[in-house]
Amino acid sequence: MEKKYWNPYFGGVVLGTMLFLVFAIASQGFGASGTFSRATAQLLVNSDKSWLDNAYIASYFRHGGSALNNWTVIETIGILFGGFVSALLAGRLMIRPDKSPDYPVAKRFLWAFIGGMIIEFSTRLTRGCTSGQGLDGMATFSVGTWIFMFAVFGSALIFSPLFRKQWVGGEKKEGGE
Repeated sequence: MEKKYWNPYFGGVVLGTMLFLVFAIASQGFGASGTFSRATAQLLVNSDKSWLDNAYIASYFRHGGSALNNWTVIETIGILFGGFVSALLAGRLMIRPDKSPDYPVAKRFLWAFIGGMIIEFSTRLTRGCTSGQGLDGMATFSVGTWIFMFAVFGSALIFSPLFRKQWVGGEKKEGGE
């Protein structure tokens, strides 16, 4: 059974409208990676208050209270909840790893974990995640974002053959063997 998706043009208009509203209301664009940095800072300070001596960690607490008292945390929770509801309503809610049928689950999770750690570290270095760079940077015509996005898609084209078997499996032989 084929799963239905939104019309991509309609989705683009909704996304663009939301991005415009976020810029107008919050004076900044979308961003989710900061939520994970905020959660880490909160966990560190909860475990040992001396982390507040670190200028980077302390910056999340400069307004007092909790590091989680920020609109991006609510945004990220909304993204998770909205994705869940969307998948549920469209009949696409499945609890399974997204991988090739003949690729080991443990290996897929290991690569996903390693990739996730690299991405999260990179987002702190670049001060933004890929989606934030792509959406916010493109909307503000940032030259750095254009360079970044060409690098991301160029790298994907170059390196995707190395990881092909994780997603689509081994090549089938002629005759369906």
